[in-house]
Amino acid sequence: MQRVNLENWSYTRYENKNFMALITFGADPESIQTNEFQYYVTVIQDEEKEIFQSNFDSISEACLYLNSNYGDWTLNDQTAKKSGCSTCAAH
Repeated sequence: MQRVNLENWSYTRYENKNFMALITFGADPESIQTNEFQYYVTVIQDEEKEIFQSNFDSISEACLYLNSNYGDWTLNDQTAKKSGCSTCAAH
């Protein structure tokens, strides 16, 4: 079974109906001063409404959390070739 991992976390996500669970990265005022990133596991509803977010100091921790909590959802690889009328980046 394919999972979100250290190589694919930036372009894969889990989906379940109108929900997505994914990892992003960013920083807060303290971590910006030390040039450290934080990794965020975020659940989004209808591609716009944030439902949940938790932050982690390492990508490994974020992957473990994401897979443990949302790994039973459908894994969607955003780089996979698509077919049909919705193949452009706007869809």
